[in-house]
Amino acid sequence: MDNLTVFLFSAAIALFTFFGVAPMILNAVSLFGVQKHFAEAMIQEGVVKAEDVRRLYPGKQAAGVIVTLILVAAVGVAAYKTAPAGYFAVGIPLVAGLLRYRRIVQYNSLTVQRFKNTFQTVMDAKKFNRFVETHF
Repeated sequence: MDNLTVFLFSAAIALFTFFGVAPMILNAVSLFGVQKHFAEAMIQEGVVKAEDVRRLYPGKQAAGVIVTLILVAAVGVAAYKTAPAGYFAVGIPLVAGLLRYRRIVQYNSLTVQRFKNTFQTVMDAKKFNRFVETHF
């Protein structure tokens, strides 16, 4: 019965790592990279104001980093507690998840959608739609 419990726990941690932790890590990286550059382009196009970006992004970035660190710490502790099998149960799904969800850190339609969700109340929708139509 003990081996079954370890197996089920390892399977749960592997799924959580693949579907939860890997995308969150990439999202945190994206906040400081791709999304920040896209926001700068939107400021230059006149879609949003610089003060709106300065007001909204720091909170979003801080929240993303804090949640990501909590998730990574929780998975790391779970891997350590179930070592040596735990390292495989976390490591392999983490690498696979990072490879699977790497689109998050690329400049694509997902970046546009996340920008739209963040700034929908303060952006000039006509300029934004025109930019999206011409560039995507």
